[in-house]
Amino acid sequence: MKLIHYNNTLQIKEPSVVTVGSFDGVHLGHQALLQQVKDYAQQNLYQSVIVTFNPHPQEVLKNKPDFFLINTFEQKIALFEKLGMDTVLVIPFSPEFSQKSANQFFKEYIFSTINLKALFLGPNHHFGKHRKGDVDTLSHICEKNKIELFKTQEFTVNNVPVRSTLIRQYLAQKDFQNAEKLMGHHCYILPT
Repeated sequence: MKLIHYNNTLQIKEPSVVTVGSFDGVHLGHQALLQQVKDYAQQNLYQSVIVTFNPHPQEVLKNKPDFFLINTFEQKIALFEKLGMDTVLVIPFSPEFSQKSANQFFKEYIFSTINLKALFLGPNHHFGKHRKGDVDTLSHICEKNKIELFKTQEFTVNNVPVRSTLIRQYLAQKDFQNAEKLMGHHCYILPT
């Protein structure tokens, strides 16, 4: 797996299938999304690309006082590699970066950097300043540029939506069994 740190001269020229997110916990919902990206890439002879951020946006924005990371950046990268992804593009997250609109973000960091053929986004994915961007924001620009856009279904376990927020709640309550059931792997970081 290639790990690439973003810079403004970067070009990923290989035809690529991309997903974007923080992926804290790399839980079962993330894993299902990444499997779809990987399958689509293999079927079409593209490379699978994850675009993620370091540090995690919440570490910079600090608008959720009870936030903590489910795993470290290094652990997250190791999980991506274990899942067989081809490339991880890491964008540095800063207060300045957080001010970019949804359209600015995709135009500057995705469309102009990656030879994008298809884009997969999770059901609750929002991006850009004030999280105003979503799949609908991108549908027109993807259609115009002949990029396939896929919105994945919410992943559930026993009718419970698998989300990082719920896993954090379980971890904060020291309910490691339920947290690990939703993560699909062991806990790395335990809240203090």
